[in-house]
Order: sequence, then structure tokens, then C-alpha cells
Amino acid sequence: MIDTQRAAIEFHFPFPRDLSPDIEQAQRHSIAWARQMGLATTDTALRYLEAWNWGRLTGHCLPTARGANLDLATDWMTWGFLYDDQFAGPLGNQPDRVARITENMIGVLHATSATPSDDACARGITDILQRLSSKMSPAWMARFRDDLKWFFIGVLRMTTYRNHLSQIDTRTAFEIRRLDISMDAVIDLIEVAEGFEVPEVLFGTTQIQALRQCVIDIVILQNDVFSLPKDRHQQEVNVILAMERSENLTTAQALARTSALVDEKVQEFLTVKASMPALYETLGLGATDRAHMDRYIHCLELMIHGCVYSHAECVRYSTRSEHTQPIAGRGFIQDLHLGAGIERAQAIVRTIQG
Repeated sequence: MIDTQRAAIEFHFPFPRDLSPDIEQAQRHSIAWARQMGLATTDTALRYLEAWNWGRLTGHCLPTARGANLDLATDWMTWGFLYDDQFAGPLGNQPDRVARITENMIGVLHATSATPSDDACARGITDILQRLSSKMSPAWMARFRDDLKWFFIGVLRMTTYRNHLSQIDTRTAFEIRRLDISMDAVIDLIEVAEGFEVPEVLFGTTQIQALRQCVIDIVILQNDVFSLPKDRHQQEVNVILAMERSENLTTAQALARTSALVDEKVQEFLTVKASMPALYETLGLGATDRAHMDRYIHCLELMIHGCVYSHAECVRYSTRSEHTQPIAGRGFIQDLHLGAGIERAQAIVRTIQG
């Protein structure tokens, strides 16, 4: 029996939902993988991973993923959450250090930075990229790497605002969250799950970008509603909290506005979806590409609806005090020492310079 968390508002979507049948295997694989990569090696960290159940969370977001593809997507989700959590503690209040870490991680994406054996985050993302490269084209890999780069930059941007939350308005909060939630990379994984790539001539169109942006914004609002109790205790950018502070709204008013924003985004998605056949005709798409794009849009709908259940069924978003408080006052389940490699490099430079 899965315990569910009740959100402060009800989410209702005119979209289908599903759950991958391979979630239990993906969950077992992700825990073993995280241990192998060095991302979670303590008993406490492994207990949290077991409780958070990223296999089930991913199976809701990407319900058409099966077998090794779901394993890979779950590993990415696990990696993303564990990397992001490193900045929920003291490190997140040191933007200068985070900037150096961000530079290093971007270098890892393009193999311009070393991946020392004790750098679990670098080792983990390198492994994910290597596995993806055997499945996807160089053009797709370039897009995915770019989305990861902006995720890293988004985390950095979050740290620059953490001590200035009272100055953040709703629009700024949205801009920050659109990067640091890393949904672009998650949406990319639809193509891995489905075994086809969105044609380049279509990917950059206003319509496809609008559909992806609707998914991202809806998931941000879902996440910030479910995270609201936790984010009140921590220094986090949250769209609902930004509404309260910058617009003098009560919590009830901010939640009502959030619900209306979700409805607006759903209607925008449906409007763009209805325009797609005309775009296919304009671009002269053949039957196969049309079928792939219809399937892609269907998967976007599954993701929107599935993410509600990803949040509701993950104890990470529980309103119980042990989950709303920072973990051991740090915000992460295990310190991955992200700054250690940079500090060693700086020490070596100082030694060489004498």
C-alpha cells in the first residue's frame, strides 16, 4: 500500500495517466547504481533512497519506459535529486564555491574536466552520458548536454538568490525554477523511452517549445505546492512563497492563483496541440513522423498527469516534520564533497606557484 501526500490544492487534468510495470526493478537498480557510483554509501543514505522510491516516481513521469530505459531514466532522476540536494545546506550559501563547482561540472559534460575516482557526481553523470550515447544520436546528445548545462547554471542562480528571498517576485521565481528543476532534461528522456527522436526541423518550432514549456511550468507549480511545507523551513525559491511575499497574498490567495495558472497552462497546451496537424501539413511531414509526434505529445500529457502522483506518492514531499525539516540540518542525505576536487586543484596550483 502506497501512502499518498495530500496537496494544498487539487490537481485535475484532462489527460491520461499510466504507470510503468517495471518500477520495482528500476528502483532496485537505482539503489545499486547509486551505491556503485558512490552517491549513496551510508546506511542512512540508502534508507532514504529506498523510502523516496525514485523508481516509482520515474515510472509515473515516464510510464512508457521499460526495462533498461526506465533504469537509465531512474538513475538520472536519482543523480539529479542527489546533486541538487548538495546545495540545500551550507554550500548553497556560498555562490563563489558553487560557481567553481558549476564550471567543473560543465567541463565534465564535455569531457574537458577530469573525473577523479572520488568525485561521485562526476562519475555518475559520465556513466549516464555514456549509456545514453549508445542509444541516441550526436545531435540529441548535444541537446541533452545543453539542457544539463542550464540545469547546473540554474542551481547556481538559485544559490545567488537564497539569501535574498524577500526580493524575489513571482516572475523571477518562475525564471529561476524553470532552470533549476531540470525538466527539459526529463522531457528529453521521453525520446529515449519511445525509441525515436523528435526531428530537428520540428524541435525548434514555436509549437513544440510551447508544449514543452507548458509541461515545465505545470510541473513547477505542482512541485512548489507539494514542497510548500518543506520550503517554508528552508531557504528555497518557491513560486507560491514568492507570490505571498511580493504580492501580499495570503496562502489561500496564492494557492488559488496557482490553481488558476495551472488551468491556464493546460488550456494553452490543448490549444497548441490542436494546431499541430496544420504544422505537420505546412512542413510536409510524412506518416511516420506524424505518428511519432502524436505519440510524443501523448507522452507529454502522461508526464503532466503522472507528476502529480510522483509527488503525492513520494515521502520526500510528506508534510510530516521529519521531512519538512532540513535533513540533519544539512539538506542532503550524504555529503558528496563537490568542492573537494576544486580545492585540491587550487592547492596544487598554489604549490606549483611556490
